Amino acid sequence: MNREILLIEDDLSLQKTIADYLNSSGFTCICANTIAQGKEFFDKKFYPIVLLDLGLPDGDGLDCIPFIKSIWNETGVIIISARDKLEDRVDGLNLGADDYLVKPFHLSELNARINVILRRNPHFEKSSLQFADIKIDTYLNSISISGVPVEFSRKEFDLLLYFFENQNRVLTKENLYEHVWGENSVFMDNSDFIYTHINRLRRKIKKHTGKNYIKTVHGIGYKLENQ
Repeated sequence: MNREILLIEDDLSLQKTIADYLNSSGFTCICANTIAQGKEFFDKKFYPIVLLDLGLPDGDGLDCIPFIKSIWNETGVIIISARDKLEDRVDGLNLGADDYLVKPFHLSELNARINVILRRNPHFEKSSLQFADIKIDTYLNSISISGVPVEFSRKEFDLLLYFFENQNRVLTKENLYEHVWGENSVFMDNSDFIYTHINRLRRKIKKHTGKNYIKTVHGIGYKLENQ
């Protein structure tokens, strides 16, 4: 299961408190301070849950909900706000938010509401992801092709999982570097580094399927597609 959560919150103290709690609860919390930064993160990859404050430095968080839902309608949006008026709650839910939690709140309640959304959507409950004849089990950290287990390195696993989570979307080299190796990777400026890893992944997949699912989008990056 993808357990990454995008938290869009400008109160840095509260942001750290929530992030630390969620990270200790088995999630990976990615933090943004503004709507613009949140959109930038969200546009790069899929997050099953977005925690969204409303009073943000560059606008009203309500305006961010249609953007989120237009890209990934499956994403669960939980509004976390000190605004407790009925019209704010109604507006948020009508725009597509899945829940509304008024500050201050107990972190255990936030965790419970996150898990309700994850349980409600069978896509998130699955511990395995399928693409064509390739299956990734995120619980066992294993990959099988046509039902046969195939050994992949840790980085190959992370790279392929990232492609699975972003099927049919173009991923830039920068996206891949930041997600798999970290944005401060010493290999960031080495153009051959990512190319080498992609080719290894392609060869291993093609050996077992006879197909090349990872396509090059010239001048931009790569895309996983079954065409």
